[in-house]
Amino acid sequence: MSDDEHMYDESMMEDEETALEIAALQSEDLLPQPKKVFINHKAALRALVDELSQKSLKWIQRCDVTSTEPIVVDKTENDLDRELKFYQQGLEAVIQAQAEVKKAGVPFSRPDDYFAEMVKSDAHMARIRQKLLDQQKGIQNSEEAKKQRELRKYGKKIEQEKLREREDQKKASLDKIATIKKRLRSGDLGEVDDFEIDVDSDDGGSGGRAKGVRGKKGKDGKMMPNKKRQVKNEKFGFGGKKR
Repeated sequence: MSDDEHMYDESMMEDEETALEIAALQSEDLLPQPKKVFINHKAALRALVDELSQKSLKWIQRCDVTSTEPIVVDKTENDLDRELKFYQQGLEAVIQAQAEVKKAGVPFSRPDDYFAEMVKSDAHMARIRQKLLDQQKGIQNSEEAKKQRELRKYGKKIEQEKLREREDQKKASLDKIATIKKRLRSGDLGEVDDFEIDVDSDDGGSGGRAKGVRGKKGKDGKMMPNKKRQVKNEKFGFGGKKR
């Protein structure tokens, strides 16, 4: 038998098996199915309820409470209305149970001097208390460190602003002094105040050339030294003979 014939026989067998399975399923659907019968034995159910009932026992042994009115919620989607009805029903049940407990003579309120034994030991509670204190202290230390960091940042910022302001003032003063020196060297005094002249006269970089351009002009048209230079000339002289 060739391979083609063998493959053809296998496909025919598979088709036959599929056809048989479909026929079996169809036959099951056609068969009449038995209907479920629901029997409501009211007498038997009531007998079981009476058997399970505990009405013969006292209320303190049963502790059952039934509300006088059923819960009626107008809109089930309204969560607030539904929770309010549950609260009202629970409150009514508590009032009824409290009256029944008082009638039975059973105490239900805890005395003022009542001390219940704790489930956990004092040593365990001390460890928990210490842990809580450590956590609180850690939070306080973290907040304090954060506050100190903020203060350092603020102080550093203020210091940088002060340094920048000093640098600006220093630069402005140096620029002003350089301008005054330039004007004195060029002979264009203009409106130079006494402070500017004194500052430049104290500077040793002006040399001897600045001595003749101080103060006002004399009768011969030459610049006269200012008062400060005149006092120094009278006190110390002119430095000896010039070579």
